[in-house]
Amino acid sequence: MNDLIGLLPAAGRGSRLGPIPCSKEIMPLGFRPSPDTPGALWRPVTAIEVHLRALRRAGASRAVVVIGETKADVVRYVGDGATYGLSVAYVYQRTLAGMPYALDLAAPWVGTATTLFSMPDTLIQPDDTMARMVEHHRNHGSDVTLGLFRTATPQKFGMVNLGPGGELHGFVDKPAQSDLEWMWGLAVWSPRFSSFMHTYLAGRAAEGPECVLSDIFAAALSAGLDLQALPLTDAHYHDIGTPEDFQSVVLSMALRQARPSEVL
Repeated sequence: MNDLIGLLPAAGRGSRLGPIPCSKEIMPLGFRPSPDTPGALWRPVTAIEVHLRALRRAGASRAVVVIGETKADVVRYVGDGATYGLSVAYVYQRTLAGMPYALDLAAPWVGTATTLFSMPDTLIQPDDTMARMVEHHRNHGSDVTLGLFRTATPQKFGMVNLGPGGELHGFVDKPAQSDLEWMWGLAVWSPRFSSFMHTYLAGRAAEGPECVLSDIFAAALSAGLDLQALPLTDAHYHDIGTPEDFQSVVLSMALRQARPSEVL
């Protein structure tokens, strides 16, 4: 696990937010002091840079961002990643075909590295959550480690069926009704799972129903790969993909900024 690489899917259009002026991954969620930036006392806080900083804190030195045709502004904003202590490369997804296919496009750049996956249209706190994920994955040697968050809105997320001992029994994507309380929101996976996903997608009929990442996790579990769950009881997962969720995150950031003891 010496070679860690971040993988961030940012190819989606963000249509749920309506006609926004820029990609949702770089919409300002708030501002933070920036004493090291000449001529600027404050700088914006965007979702994607929070993820990039979290990847660096977790030990990654490089990251791949998957973009689509409308995401040139993400490239301009993030650049080569030097601001965040990372080497950032971009993979272009010509036709939007679902997240797993976007992730698989990065396979030549990921190679045999351990993948640190997060979604840059979310805000995850605290900032060391991914670092904890990496430590757990390293200590347990699993093929996939999933970071779990409690949610009261299972219809919006990929839900996980946990056994009494914390073992994974299955996955349910966005159920209309469910008693499940844990969703997965972060992942760390081995080269073995990267290879499994590539083979799975290559053998899947293109005209079939939409494939989501939970489908591949479920298939890997059935195939005997070692998937482990890490319930993140003291962490928080915020989606910014809808207007109401975006405004909730902006309010949360503003309240944190109002408390001098907290740093964004």
